[in-house]
Amino acid sequence: MRMAVVAILVAVGCTLPTLSHAGLRIGLDEVQLSGATYTHDTAGTKVTNAAPLVGTQLDLEFQPSEFFGFEIDYALSPLERSYQLGANGATANNVTESTGYTLYGVNLYFNREDRRGFHPVLGVATGQLSVSQKFEGGTVGTQSTHSTVDINVVKAGFDWMTTMAGIRLQYQMWTGEKSNTTQIVGVRQTNSYTSSALVLGVFAAF
Repeated sequence: MRMAVVAILVAVGCTLPTLSHAGLRIGLDEVQLSGATYTHDTAGTKVTNAAPLVGTQLDLEFQPSEFFGFEIDYALSPLERSYQLGANGATANNVTESTGYTLYGVNLYFNREDRRGFHPVLGVATGQLSVSQKFEGGTVGTQSTHSTVDINVVKAGFDWMTTMAGIRLQYQMWTGEKSNTTQIVGVRQTNSYTSSALVLGVFAAF
């Protein structure tokens, strides 16, 4: 399904008018991710955290057309959150969680006959998250774990542009989940990124 959506967007983009000179955009965004959960399951006792994650991403987009672009998003400052895990009177574990990522996607732009002004955008992306948790105290003691999670993203939003720069606001839906039972003895860890993101940033266009 993911590849089918990407293929459709690429096909549509290739039919749109091209620029005499290809365009390039470089941007910096704040990303606020809500709904992502970490679940810690010990002998059937589940504890879940769903605190928001906040970070900064660098995005680079090549636009062969005013209406179409290929984008790479990189977590310049990983998505982070800190929280406590504890249940049934057990001593809480202090957890610091950090999520880095690289996403590869395509975007379709609308109403771009005039470079300046508001321009709606739809896009899709795919990539991989690198998730780490650092535990201190509690029943787990001091240790760190790491896992990777495949992720798919659907984007909708708008850009506001001047001649050479602009701002963008996007609402994104993320999907991806992975569990493991190998990094902490007797514990099943589940990182779920079925969540939503609000992305606000600035960019320069060349």
